[in-house]
Amino acid sequence: MKKIAITILMAGLSYAHAQNDIDALRYSKDMFGGTGRSAGIASAVGALGAEISSVNVNPASIGMFKKDEMSFSFGMNNFSNLSEYLGNKTKENKFSLVLPNIGLVFCNNNSNKSSKGWSSTVISLGFSRVADFNKYITFSGINTQTSLMDYFAERANGYSIKDIRATDDDFDNGFASKTTMAWEAYLFDSVANKTYTAHASPVFHDIFQKISIQQSGRMYDASFTLTKGYNNNFFAGASLIYTDVKFEESKAHSEVNDIKDTSNFAMDNFTYSDKLYTSGGGISVRLGILQKIGDNFRIGASFQSPQVLNLKDEYSFGINSTLRNGDSYNFSSKSGNFDYSVITPYKFTLSATAVSAKTGFISADVEFKDYSIMRLKSSQINNAMEIANDEIRDKYKNVINYRLGGELIFNSYRLRGGYARYASPFVDKSIENQNTDFISGGFGIKEKEWSFDLGMIRAIGKEIYQPYVLNDKNRQQAVSINKFNASNFIVTFVRKF
Repeated sequence: MKKIAITILMAGLSYAHAQNDIDALRYSKDMFGGTGRSAGIASAVGALGAEISSVNVNPASIGMFKKDEMSFSFGMNNFSNLSEYLGNKTKENKFSLVLPNIGLVFCNNNSNKSSKGWSSTVISLGFSRVADFNKYITFSGINTQTSLMDYFAERANGYSIKDIRATDDDFDNGFASKTTMAWEAYLFDSVANKTYTAHASPVFHDIFQKISIQQSGRMYDASFTLTKGYNNNFFAGASLIYTDVKFEESKAHSEVNDIKDTSNFAMDNFTYSDKLYTSGGGISVRLGILQKIGDNFRIGASFQSPQVLNLKDEYSFGINSTLRNGDSYNFSSKSGNFDYSVITPYKFTLSATAVSAKTGFISADVEFKDYSIMRLKSSQINNAMEIANDEIRDKYKNVINYRLGGELIFNSYRLRGGYARYASPFVDKSIENQNTDFISGGFGIKEKEWSFDLGMIRAIGKEIYQPYVLNDKNRQQAVSINKFNASNFIVTFVRKF
């Protein structure tokens, strides 16, 4: 939901495209990425050791590698969503093929327990998918209270018709302002000086609404990690990470006037659509330490620095409408672009593992993260960004996330399971529970020179979506409750040298 309007000529007319807290959260949320082994134990790998995907949590953990290793993973994702909007339920699915992880490990590792000092070095190169944006959501229902037409009418209030149409000549068949386009498409009309109202207001008409949202994209981390071992029981590591971002979204909001109306200029139906493509990236650093306590216990700690993601949005929008008298209108904007930055929050993780060489292990991570320090920045519209940042400070909080996983050994075979809970980042407790739970399982075969791993992790949670926000809080505004489950299957092949 877009709440902050970019000022091009004047504030308030919903110009072009606007960034807000939802954009910051999208690129700051934690997701699972890695190998089939890590997926099988809910990514509780911070103190596991000798697992290539542990660099995504604690780079010191790879210091326990004794041999060079190459791993390759591929996967399948299925996103299923059940939306409830105005008493109506809609279910959708989206399937995608992914490349979760590629990793290389190079060891100069003295495994002699009597070795003293900084006696070992491990280097890794990794490519890991750390976020997946593929989803498809639709919801619909009869709205008897509000309409998107009300939203555009509110944005026009206080401006003259001349002001609303001020940018028409500069955009050929397109418009700088969504509100200008809505005016030309007869979505709202003037009732008094600088006061406007929607055509076919749902106060007197039942409006059928249908909203569809299609998203795709991902975030990949390309990392270089260096880890040193001291006395063969303490390890310190650092990762330099470049995160590449790709995100694409297409939205369509359709409304149909369900009541017969003989008024020539009453709205019969319209569709508002917009498209967004975001790309960019940024650099961050991850630091970690790991301590072995005897042969059976390991504890670790790591710190993930904030990351400045320099992003470019490319966007367009359009409206087509039909009146009851048969007149129809079709308008579209020219493509626009906008540069800005998202600053993601830092992250601190504590990890522990209890291991038995013959029976398996239990591993746990506890992660601390403060979403209230997310920030948006742009030299083009600094004032609007500050408004968005104030909203972030008020709306978000710090969270504690948990991951727990284990493995059982049966000769060369491995059986795995795990659970994780990622807490809701929102301060407002009146919002329905938005914690996300993860349940995982997996199977593996480990031989001297190679291994094979299959992992599955399923995310279960809720998201709240509000298609538009009105200033008039006395009018009931509908929201969609989206219950989702996302299943990720990862297969990994490992070759040791």
